[in-house]
Amino acid sequence: MRGRAAALTDEVWRVRAGRGGLVNVFALRAPDRTVTLVDAGPRTAPGRVLAGLAAAGVEPPAVTAIVVTHAHPAHVGGLRALGSATGARVLVHEREAIHVRTGRAPMREAGSGPAWIAVGTRLARLGGGARFPGVPVDGEVRDGQLLPLAGGLRVVHTPGHTPGHVCLLHEPTRVLIAGDALVHVREVRPPSGWTCTNAALARDSLSRLADLEVDVVAFGHGPELRAGARECIRSLAKRGPD
Repeated sequence: MRGRAAALTDEVWRVRAGRGGLVNVFALRAPDRTVTLVDAGPRTAPGRVLAGLAAAGVEPPAVTAIVVTHAHPAHVGGLRALGSATGARVLVHEREAIHVRTGRAPMREAGSGPAWIAVGTRLARLGGGARFPGVPVDGEVRDGQLLPLAGGLRVVHTPGHTPGHVCLLHEPTRVLIAGDALVHVREVRPPSGWTCTNAALARDSLSRLADLEVDVVAFGHGPELRAGARECIRSLAKRGPD
């Protein structure tokens, strides 16, 4: 899978879904050889994702579920095409499902930050930057739920980047797929405030990750963190607003 994906463990891969490796989709293989994807990347991603899976010997019908971390175009823009190519079920947090169905990203909450941030968010929506092809949702997940996928995938609700944002802990390997609760571009940090529906809540949500047993943190944007993963999360969770 060289150039298309990186193995985090024998069961978990990071698949490049955008140019330069800045957008990631994750593939998790169960003992029965079925595959779960976490996120679907932007509209241009399905071909890249399918090519990465093919290089690992995974045919599209082996993908039985796509779990969505949150309804931003970089993560769900390719969901309709990837779902069609694989026939996979789409699973989303109950607070994010309406956005996936309608193809409209969540709006910033009123009073949750400076006015210029709200204006920027609205301009992005008017320009189509917050839209994507909507798809039916086959199942809604909730905080704390252990999904019977890939040997056990724990849902951790981390609102703030969006109201229904979730992180997913693969319990067999202790790989935490952080979505955009954290990003790894130059450094590991919380998402920029202008990308969040509630930036303060996004920071508060990091405390939900600090006590998890984690060996590797994987990000929607940027390479995974192996050494000191849990310590890094704890440090960021203790840090106040910048």
